[in-house]
Amino acid sequence: MAATMLAAISKAPFSRRWSMREIVGEDKAKVNLFGNYPLTVGIKSRYVDARVGSDEVHYLNPPKDINMRVSDRVLTCVGFFSYDNPKIKYGGTGFVVGVRGLHDNAYLHLVTAQHVAENFEDAPWVFGINLKSGGKVLIKGTPEDAKWWYHPTDKEHVDAAVAILATDKLSDYDLHWLPETMLLDDESIEKHGIGIGDEVNVVGLFTRFHGQQRHIPIIRTGNIAMMQTKPVPTRKYSPMEAYLAEGRSIGGLSGSPVFVRETINMEVADGSGGKKYFYGQGNIYLLGLMHGHWDVDLKKTEQIEAVNLGVSIVVPAKKIREILYHPELVALRKAFDDAIAKEKEPVTDSELGKPEESFTKEEFEASLKKVSRKVKT
Repeated sequence: MAATMLAAISKAPFSRRWSMREIVGEDKAKVNLFGNYPLTVGIKSRYVDARVGSDEVHYLNPPKDINMRVSDRVLTCVGFFSYDNPKIKYGGTGFVVGVRGLHDNAYLHLVTAQHVAENFEDAPWVFGINLKSGGKVLIKGTPEDAKWWYHPTDKEHVDAAVAILATDKLSDYDLHWLPETMLLDDESIEKHGIGIGDEVNVVGLFTRFHGQQRHIPIIRTGNIAMMQTKPVPTRKYSPMEAYLAEGRSIGGLSGSPVFVRETINMEVADGSGGKKYFYGQGNIYLLGLMHGHWDVDLKKTEQIEAVNLGVSIVVPAKKIREILYHPELVALRKAFDDAIAKEKEPVTDSELGKPEESFTKEEFEASLKKVSRKVKT
């Protein structure tokens, strides 16, 4: 089964409702919201899941993953990339991030590594995800309808890329998006005390097995090994601002989201009336995306598939945010927000006024072409 990803359909597929506080019922898949007014008003939610950054989800009944360390929402924000060939062969990972609009809405974007996205500049591709009803689905993109954006001022040293996710089938997909508030920058890293030794989780593709009836990601766990003070040398993007993480990267994990758990401490009293401190894991934030790793030099006679030093290179999330706020993407989101505002303007009661205007496909395409022109930096 396949669905087509088009960057020029209408404003509805590109713009989704932004909710920083969701209330979920027994089915756990449906958000019981009508406009801005929760249907569950007056009922106190017993279960609050605040693991994913500052994005709280309130449940009437305990979700199946409430006691797990990694939320299912982290698992379902990713998908796998392949060329659009008769035989699908996945080779990279991507994930979805939402940027908040001006009308309680969000604009969704696909995020991956630049060295993954560049493969699709001249070739059709697919992004494999799951359906809520069961089974798989392929979102298709082509060079004609899916533009990739790179860092607006430092493309040569930032291995990250962003594309618009515009689909009218989103409600059918078992796909969650990460709010931009999850993306760490220097200020939020200091605020949450993120640093060396904090646990990281990499969610992405394992090329040797990624599911049969459904796409199944793996999670690789490690720790932050270095918060850079100077750029890191890499083969293509050197020198590159990056974090280093203890945890092996393998082919297929390129473009994967790298999450970090903040470390929290609580003061407790011991049996003798003294004080001790209890350390645990707090909320999950997006540290960045997976770039790659350092290889170990081995003799050709050794029978190995791939071995690396166990140190992965992570593109900082702040670099992803800088691409999300590329001048062209900002202008495109503004065009949508302006169109939404225009639709909300009061109208006269006369039926003889001007015909109702809407933001058509043609108008969207014109806006896209306008903001896609080369921007001088």
